[in-house]
Amino acid sequence: MNILIIRFSSMGDVILATSVFSYLKSEYPDSRIWFITGKIYSDLFSLDNRIYRVISYEKGKEKNIIEELKNVTFDKIIDLQNSPKSLFIRKHLFSSQSPLVFKKLYFKRLLLLLTRINLYKKENNIVARYIKTVDSKINCKTFLPPPKIIIDNTINIININSNILSGSFVRPIIALFPFSAWKNKKWPASYFKVVGKYFALKGWNIIIAGGPQDIEESEKLKKSIGNQCFSIAGLCNLKETAYIISKCNLALGNDTGLSHLARACGVKTGIIYGSTTYHWGFYPYGKPSYRIFEKNLFCRPCHPHGGNFCFLFNRICLKRIYPEDVIKGLLELSGEK
Repeated sequence: MNILIIRFSSMGDVILATSVFSYLKSEYPDSRIWFITGKIYSDLFSLDNRIYRVISYEKGKEKNIIEELKNVTFDKIIDLQNSPKSLFIRKHLFSSQSPLVFKKLYFKRLLLLLTRINLYKKENNIVARYIKTVDSKINCKTFLPPPKIIIDNTINIININSNILSGSFVRPIIALFPFSAWKNKKWPASYFKVVGKYFALKGWNIIIAGGPQDIEESEKLKKSIGNQCFSIAGLCNLKETAYIISKCNLALGNDTGLSHLARACGVKTGIIYGSTTYHWGFYPYGKPSYRIFEKNLFCRPCHPHGGNFCFLFNRICLKRIYPEDVIKGLLELSGEK
């Protein structure tokens, strides 16, 4: 059985889609899963034995994928992206049954944003909705496999400070993800500094992860925390970043892809929610353990993706999540007091 899954982006969505791999392999052990995902994410799945083949997607090159797969007949096509580009691809491929397409809850989202009327159910997270796309009859309350990334432990990372891979891993480590493409998701850097300095004083090492665009901010935060802090922002690809994160004892981040990556790597994670909430479906569940840090305010959620403009002009949803409360929650998460 050939099964095709389509999910181009973003990082969090792609990582959460790994739950579908586990579900499909449990239901169809002999199936061959083909996965179309963004080129930047494809290397994450190079060792994933749940996947038969990963196809890298680049915007504007949809015809290349169609040409590559034109001789394959798929028993199932599962479109978790549900976009004009994914529609174009699936319409040009052979399938023995109608495609299964992820439903985006545009009406519920708009109703909540404009009127504050909430029709969302807290248990209907993205993973549950992904799996219900595959099997509408499944009871996701009793069976919901967690997202999982298969770590490549043979990685030899030569482009980062050797202390990270030697002395750093002797002590407990906390990974920090202070960055986001959306300003309304970014917990203040000064708050991350407080958390970092606290764990440094406890003898922990701190790793700051981010992309090439975050190098300057990451270096600044690293210097403010001290010598036990290391920055890997812009130095590692996602596969290497996943390997380093998997060696950490704790993680703390904004509601972004790296926070979901940490949990998929088996790391206990604290996640900070500002403008976003459970309504959009990206709350964690199950194992590994986690902590959610947020403030219940009428203005939340204010944007489907996070947004850059605050209607109150102060991002109080983030500023009221105090470092002391986060530290307490992280200590509980790690088993300390």
